[in-house]
Amino acid sequence: MSVVLGSVDCQKIVVLGNPNVGKTSIIQRFVHNRFEERYAATLGFNIYTRYIQIANKNVGLTIWDIGGQETFKKFAFRYLIESDAAIFVTDVTRTETIDRLKVWNDSLEQVINRKIPKIVLFNKIDLKHDMNAISEKMASLDIRSEFNGIVFASAKTGANVSDIFSMLAKMLLEWNGKFGSPVKQWVDFKGAFVDERLPIIFFSSKDCEWCPPLLDKIQSFSAEVPLEVKVIDVDANSKQAKEFGVQSLPTTIVGAKMVVGYSDGTFLKAIITDEYSRLFEQKK
Repeated sequence: MSVVLGSVDCQKIVVLGNPNVGKTSIIQRFVHNRFEERYAATLGFNIYTRYIQIANKNVGLTIWDIGGQETFKKFAFRYLIESDAAIFVTDVTRTETIDRLKVWNDSLEQVINRKIPKIVLFNKIDLKHDMNAISEKMASLDIRSEFNGIVFASAKTGANVSDIFSMLAKMLLEWNGKFGSPVKQWVDFKGAFVDERLPIIFFSSKDCEWCPPLLDKIQSFSAEVPLEVKVIDVDANSKQAKEFGVQSLPTTIVGAKMVVGYSDGTFLKAIITDEYSRLFEQKK
């Protein structure tokens, strides 16, 4: 399949839920097709991008893995603003995580001013769980009418994980066709900066067709933001790529944020702006 670079707008998908319900594992299974038993809490957020094809249309999915820590409350607006869709993850072995769906949904509703597709993902179906208790919770919270889709899945086995994102991509195509695509804000760099340079590590290889155009796009931003771009050829430096956990190309590490896959200019510019502000402007 040939893809015209830059012709696909990325749809922002936020993944919400309590700590240890498997948000990161679900995303890692979809993006890298892998699963790690070791649990590590997500601090703040990480961002991944992947393109899939639905009904002969290319759909870009920008997936925001949002931590369940208390810090979310302080930065909820930044995380959730301009979301196109949401996945709410619960743990079938801990029914109390289902009760928290309303809290997470309320947080989202306070930020966005339009209706978006929402899916509830019941994770860890590979483990023993009480389906009757889950059904009772679903009925009491009126989940079927409140959300646009319900999926039972397992990040560990991969069961139904790809289906979740395919379902959501299809919803977005139909949703935007019916309600129209939202007009998103352009990031304003607000003039020149001082000499601090934002560190960017770009992982590439000679066989990566997406890498050259994305690297050109990143380097073009140097005219507006002081960047320190380091390019790592994973063919020559596989050990270094492994140390950073790079599994797919291109992978871009902007400050403390990892972006996997080819990203459109608006999205990447937003990440660069956010990280520059976090590292430099907020300290002034």
